[in-house]
Amino acid sequence: MGLFNQEATNMKLITLEEHWESQRVNDAAKPYMPKPANPHKNSDDHSIEEFVAKTKRDNTELISAGERRLAFMDQNEIQMQIMGYGDDTPQNLDPKVAIDLCKMANDDLAKAISAHPDRLGGWATLPVGNPEAAAAELERAVKQLGLQGAMIHGYYDGHMFDDPMYEPIFAKAEELDVPLYFHPAVIPEEISEHYYQGQGWSELTAFTFAGAGWGWHEDLGVQMIRLILAGVFDRHPKLKIITGHWGEMVPNFLERMDQTLGLTVHLDRSISQTYRDNFYITPSGMFFPAQLTLAMTEVGADHLLYSLDYPYNHPADAQKFLTESDLTQADQEKIANQNAAALLHLN
Repeated sequence: MGLFNQEATNMKLITLEEHWESQRVNDAAKPYMPKPANPHKNSDDHSIEEFVAKTKRDNTELISAGERRLAFMDQNEIQMQIMGYGDDTPQNLDPKVAIDLCKMANDDLAKAISAHPDRLGGWATLPVGNPEAAAAELERAVKQLGLQGAMIHGYYDGHMFDDPMYEPIFAKAEELDVPLYFHPAVIPEEISEHYYQGQGWSELTAFTFAGAGWGWHEDLGVQMIRLILAGVFDRHPKLKIITGHWGEMVPNFLERMDQTLGLTVHLDRSISQTYRDNFYITPSGMFFPAQLTLAMTEVGADHLLYSLDYPYNHPADAQKFLTESDLTQADQEKIANQNAAALLHLN
């Protein structure tokens, strides 16, 4: 009998957007990491630094894949976490260093998982600036290390993922039958300045507006729409994509895109049908009932998964949002663990 069958799990959770980092990789990558943009280059406003310093978390949980993480999981009845690299991912560094650093990250992740293989799984980190090397690393990570797919943050050097250069990554993910989890990342400075800075609010507000308050999510949502419009899913009809934060704003506009963009592109399926066939979405710890209702309407229970965004997010009761919803018991169990078990071949 499989670990994640309905009887055995009894609403245990499998959560898919949980983060981890390797101290060894972070130390090796530090000399190559880009310097952050100066947020107050035109003023004496230091509110961003003050806010970041005040809210900065102890990174012990991020580095740990042991007792502290497992204690949190036990407290929240989480059967398994699928861990992906955190904000310091080496993914978007120059491939000359990223290839080796990503291999190192995946090796360290697999080693961490091996201590608790019934509780932890992982997303590979890929050197996307060299798509052929990224595809090869995805295959190694899945076939040799036992990882469940890959997590991709943002995009490399301005090249969004509809760029034909990335075809090897999509082809390999489809061939291996593993999903790609697309995660938001810091947006380009020129976009941040144009859209999110203004005279009517502080630089701290602009910083948040361009990030977790809106900009990260809109940016990733646009990327996902671009994948559809570029015909990626016509060429790779079995490719599976996961996005967090309830789909990064895309689900609430599917019908509108069919009515407008659908008149201008020639795809094998409508935009909305492509999305419903090839995308899975998770809440990323954004436990808002209205978003769940929208997701059920636009995507349906079969393509909903669960995630907390640990350790950046610590919900008091990870199960409560599901168990107190109006969903049927069958749909709750699909979202809690059954869909993930099937998608990631955890049985």
